[in-house]
Amino acid sequence: MPITSWKVGAGNTAYAMPSTLDPRLIADLRAMRRVVVFTGAGMSAESGIPTFRDRLSGLWAHTDPMEIATPWAFRADPQRVWDWHVLLAGAVCTAAPNAGHAAIAALEQAGLEVTVITQNIDDLHRRAGSREVIELHGNLLRLTSFVDEEAAFAAASPTICRVCDGYAVWEHCDPWAERGDLAAIGLRAGPVPRCPGCGALLRPDVVWFGEPLAVDAIEAAWNAVDRCEALIAVGASLEVEPAASLPWRALARGARVIEVNPAPTALAAECHAAIRGAAAEVLPELFARIWPTRC
Repeated sequence: MPITSWKVGAGNTAYAMPSTLDPRLIADLRAMRRVVVFTGAGMSAESGIPTFRDRLSGLWAHTDPMEIATPWAFRADPQRVWDWHVLLAGAVCTAAPNAGHAAIAALEQAGLEVTVITQNIDDLHRRAGSREVIELHGNLLRLTSFVDEEAAFAAASPTICRVCDGYAVWEHCDPWAERGDLAAIGLRAGPVPRCPGCGALLRPDVVWFGEPLAVDAIEAAWNAVDRCEALIAVGASLEVEPAASLPWRALARGARVIEVNPAPTALAAECHAAIRGAAAEVLPELFARIWPTRC
C-alpha cells in the first residue's frame, strides 16, 4: 500500500503525495547520517502485540492494567501480577518484527548511525537486527529483582546482592551463584521465581505504573536526541512524559523531524513532514525515497 498523504513543512496544513514532497527536505535528510527513530505502541501493535495499557482476554478481560502492573500490586499478590505478565509475554514471544522494524534495522546495517529509542517492551527492534536500542520502559522478557524498600529498611540497612543488585532476602547470599544463573530464569508459567543468589523475588524488568524511568535510559535518550540530525517518530501518542518531549527537543535543537502515525499528534502541525499511515507500510517506502542507495 503506498503512502497516502504527507504534511510538508512546519505548520503547513497542505497535503501532497510523495512525488511532490519538498526536494529540499529530501536533500537535507539524504545528507544526514545521525538518525533517531522514536517508536511507540503503534509500532508493536502492527505485529499483533497488545499495548501495556490494553486489557487482555480470558480470565484477565476485566483486569485494569493500571491496577495490576504496579509495585503495590506485586507487593500485595506477587503471583497474580506474575501470571498477568506471563500471558502478555505469550503474545510477545509469538509475534514477529514487521516490515517497519526491518526497515529501521536495514538503515543501520547500510551504514547510517541509527539509534532506536522505544517505549515498547517487546524486544522486536533487536530481533529485527537493530543494535543501538534504548528501551525507555524496559524489556518484558528480562527479569530483575523486586526491590521492596518498605520491607528492606524495616529492620536494618539491606545487603545488596551481587547477582541481582537487589536487596537480599536471605541472611547470606549464595557465593556460587552468578549473573548467568539469573539470566537463565525466564518469564514463564509457574511460581514467582527468586534470585538464585539472595532469594529476592524476581519481576519483569519493565517500568510499571507509578515508577520513574531508569535514569541511565532517559539520559541516553536525551544524549541521542541532542546528537541527531533527524528524528522519525513512529506510532507514538506523545502523551506520556518525559518520553513525549523527545521529538520536541529534537525539533527545538534544529533536527529534521518526521512523524509517521495513523492518527497524527500535535507534533504533526510543527514537524517537517507528517505521514498518516502504518509503520509497516510507510517506513520501507519512506526510507527508500530518502536514502535510495541504502535501502
